[in-house]
Parts: sequence; structure tokens; C-alpha cells
Amino acid sequence: MQMQRLSITRWQQTQGKYVATLQALDRFKPNSIQPRKVGQFATVLVGELLDTGQREWYCISYPKEEMEFEEARQRAGALVEDENQRRAAGKPSLTAG
Repeated sequence: MQMQRLSITRWQQTQGKYVATLQALDRFKPNSIQPRKVGQFATVLVGELLDTGQREWYCISYPKEEMEFEEARQRAGALVEDENQRRAAGKPSLTAG
């Protein structure tokens, strides 16, 4: 089954993080969301989709103490594009393993 193309749907700023949401939390099985470190600063939350059981990205977060908002936006955009290119080429996810 081909994985869907990811895109950032919303940005939030929490107390200590910038968070790029990729899809609605209610699409995931309860208690299935798990963090995966990607690179030096990014944390991707991955969970199991209700309708397919497939593992999918929910959001990406970056620590505020390490960067400004614009840098987080640029990094998240590049990370999403990298993941989309991997998916199109049939390569494993950046969060695999």
C-alpha cells in the first residue's frame, strides 16, 4: 500500500516547542502515538491509523531553545519534502526502525 503524501496543515507554539501538525489526531488509534527522533532536533510523532492500521506521521516538533520559529518552519518543510521523496521512490521512512 502506498503511503500518502505529507503536508503541514497547522503550526502551534507550545511552552517549549514549535509543532507542525500533519493530520488530525482523531485519525489515529488511541495510545498508538510514539516519538521518533529524526536528525539533531526534530521529533516526529508516529501512530497507527484507525482506517488502515498503517503507521503514519502525526506531527513534527522542534525545541524553542534551539531555534527561532522561521528556522523550525524551514526545517519541517525540508523534512516533509525529504520524507515525501522517499515515499515516492519506495524507500523506507525516515522514522523506520
